[in-house]
Amino acid sequence: MSVIPMHPEATADPQTVRWVIPVGTLPVVGEIAEAPDELGTMLHSEDIASIEVEAGAVVIRLADGRSWSGTGARVRDALSAALQHPQRWRPADVVTEDDLLRAALQDVLDGSAGDYIRSHGGEVTIVSAHDRHAEVRMAGTCTHCPAAGFTLHSRLESELRARFPDLVELRATQEPGRAARRTWLTLRRRSA
Repeated sequence: MSVIPMHPEATADPQTVRWVIPVGTLPVVGEIAEAPDELGTMLHSEDIASIEVEAGAVVIRLADGRSWSGTGARVRDALSAALQHPQRWRPADVVTEDDLLRAALQDVLDGSAGDYIRSHGGEVTIVSAHDRHAEVRMAGTCTHCPAAGFTLHSRLESELRARFPDLVELRATQEPGRAARRTWLTLRRRSA
């Protein structure tokens, strides 16, 4: 049994810690109703208020009256053990393949690929994620950028395929009501 790497990240809520794990470690996303072993026991006791799984993290919120300094080591050890049994995690709601695709795409947009796009004045939002096809809307500077196709496929699509290997297609639409603008370069001779 190999140890799955994880590290904690603080959040704005002092009761909540986001435990970053390798993408694809768990086959579920969303709020968790059942977790394996000690982690599950802590979820159903007065230690943990909630557990939510993201594509590359497990977000754990402690119950009121609990602190990370007092309970954190037990939570860390219980989470490490529970990650060894991914098939025993049960979401609160039924999770479909579309849900997994949408979560993977949102993780990509929230990560370094989305940061790159935002740093250039662009914006990408999810339009749909259905039947292994995803569609995003590109807005801001992406609307008329000649490199938008390259960014879509080399950055977004490659990272999405790493998180959701069964992806069939990722396509983009432009911001509604804005037509793509062509840029013309005009050279004029200077009068002598």
